[in-house]
Amino acid sequence: MNVLDAGVAYWRPRIIFIMEIVVPVAQKAVVAASSPREFIMRHLALFAAAVLFVFVLSLTYGLDLSPGFF
Repeated sequence: MNVLDAGVAYWRPRIIFIMEIVVPVAQKAVVAASSPREFIMRHLALFAAAVLFVFVLSLTYGLDLSPGFF
């Protein structure tokens, strides 16, 4: 098993999670809401997405992502 296969094996469950769970929720959040309940749920979903985004960014703290690193 080479390093590339190990990387794919590590990220595949996360990508499947995103494709099966996060994407459908995001699609429902983007559709125009016709009731106050849908409006609230849409904003809660968008807030949760923002929290998830900040959490993922926090996981990269300390990594050298400068152009010279690549």
